[in-house]
Amino acid sequence: MDGCRHISGVNNPNSLGLKRFGIFITTLAMLEFSFSVPMIAQGRKGRQLDSLHASSSVSEPDTQQIYQVLVKRLDRWNDHDIEGYLKAYWKSPELLVVVDSEQFIGWQQFHDSYINGYLDRNAMGFIQPIRIQVRLLKPDFAMALTWWSASFPNSTRAVVGDSTVDLEKFDDGWKIVASHTSTSGI
Repeated sequence: MDGCRHISGVNNPNSLGLKRFGIFITTLAMLEFSFSVPMIAQGRKGRQLDSLHASSSVSEPDTQQIYQVLVKRLDRWNDHDIEGYLKAYWKSPELLVVVDSEQFIGWQQFHDSYINGYLDRNAMGFIQPIRIQVRLLKPDFAMALTWWSASFPNSTRAVVGDSTVDLEKFDDGWKIVASHTSTSGI
């Protein structure tokens, strides 16, 4: 795909670091439940966005808003800005984030895990999305699926994965309310 590359490397090869990294990826994703042909738009920096509409009553601007939330979150991660990254998530005790077999229940637990888990912000590495697919299920509820690769300084291991996120539209915009990330090292 144009603008996409596979990146190898892991700075913090321990599984806890990879799991925390995977949590980031979780926000970037959605699962496709449709057999319809996706409308494809070229995103920022060559990222590919697939927009799958559940019904014609859902507007294209919502799809673009969701995509921008996911891209901004990615940019905050790559800038090693944990607080900025976490703004994409619903600040609620009901937030659910799953990375491989690790679960985080509630925004505060998720927040504390990242703050305490990345004392050295350079250990966060860098994420390169390969594809982001967004599907609006209702005017105020959507899902996204992201395929990605990651690199970490001082490592030759490749980390790839996919993330599925559920997003809900609130008065202050779209927020991730649940996510699941699966990772694998190559």
